Amino acid sequence: MKFFPILFCISATALVTLGFAKEKIQFVKPEDMPKAISFLPPPPEKGSLSYAADSVRYLQGKAQRNSPRGDSAIQHANGKPASLLKFFGSAIGIPLNENDYPITASLVRSVSKATKATIKETKKTYARHRPYQDFKEPTSVPSEESPTDFTSYPSGHTTRAWAVALLFVMLDPAHQNEILKMGYEMGQSRVIAGFHYQSDVDAARLAASAAFARLCAEPQFLEMVQKAKQEIRQKKSSP
Repeated sequence: MKFFPILFCISATALVTLGFAKEKIQFVKPEDMPKAISFLPPPPEKGSLSYAADSVRYLQGKAQRNSPRGDSAIQHANGKPASLLKFFGSAIGIPLNENDYPITASLVRSVSKATKATIKETKKTYARHRPYQDFKEPTSVPSEESPTDFTSYPSGHTTRAWAVALLFVMLDPAHQNEILKMGYEMGQSRVIAGFHYQSDVDAARLAASAAFARLCAEPQFLEMVQKAKQEIRQKKSSP
């Protein structure tokens, strides 16, 4: 009956792996993350040339909704870690998921979480209305609309997507162009879907870069990155 201990070991290993994938490691305390409010300009005021440019970009994005690009924007609305793994997995050519890539998944969760501390105060301070609220028009994902969610600036989805894109450039530099294109397009999807103005997205990329740079100053984070690189390398080399 030796198969019982073996089965137990396999089950225990699976549970540990799954638990690690769900883990969010705090590499930097929220209060020590850079604050976007300290370096980002205020969002464009209504009536300004910058706001007019935002409005034009909103209309251009809206015109793309009934197209394959519009379909992609709907898919990109899911900013959960599992979806981020899927999107960036397609960029590097492997089916990333939480079970098979627990270290990478944990890093994605941790980076996503860390970016919130960088933009939280900025969102609250400016309380910018979202395009669908200003234009009183539906988005591509009506289920995610809210009449009182005044947190358009900067874009949280874009901040996460761009920070995770920078992470994957470190993990798989051979696919840096594909990775950065994915990160960029995920931000533009927020304009197309009607949830953000272009200035929200542009500011989010700056915030994401600042947040990611701060994470890279932590030796523990860099050690984890090396482990994730090895995890991906081993999976790629496996038959």
